[in-house]
Amino acid sequence: MPDLTFETGPGATKNARIRFGCSVVIPDEQGRILLQKRTDGDFWSLPAGGMDPGETPTQAAIREVREETGLEVELIRFLGLYSDPELCTVYPDGNRMQLVGASFLARIIGGEMIDSNEETAELRWFAPDALPHNMTPLSQIRLRSYLNGDHCHVD
Repeated sequence: MPDLTFETGPGATKNARIRFGCSVVIPDEQGRILLQKRTDGDFWSLPAGGMDPGETPTQAAIREVREETGLEVELIRFLGLYSDPELCTVYPDGNRMQLVGASFLARIIGGEMIDSNEETAELRWFAPDALPHNMTPLSQIRLRSYLNGDHCHVD
């Protein structure tokens, strides 16, 4: 099966669908950030995913963290709303999406971190100055905004 890919530039999202989702920044006591190695390509990302019908963005964010990490979190703050009309995410099944995502800051309140599952190949804590080079583009944008203190960002 092909891997997740990204198309960039003017017109990249032509014929793409809009998908609303959420991502969550989870720092530990040392300020390291929890990232998920995806199973659909060689990419690291924040715990994230699409909102399901009947959910609020906050419910979706909490559910996605639980599904992808095994952790229970409490959302502390809304960080921003992100999208890029020149960034198309192309999934292995051929779906083309312009992602629109709410990003939240959270703290762990329970659960147990998993080793892996169908969406998560690996979970790892990264220092802000040692983030992996192969992060998904929107995770890079969201993390850069968080680390720069640009909270309540709208783009």
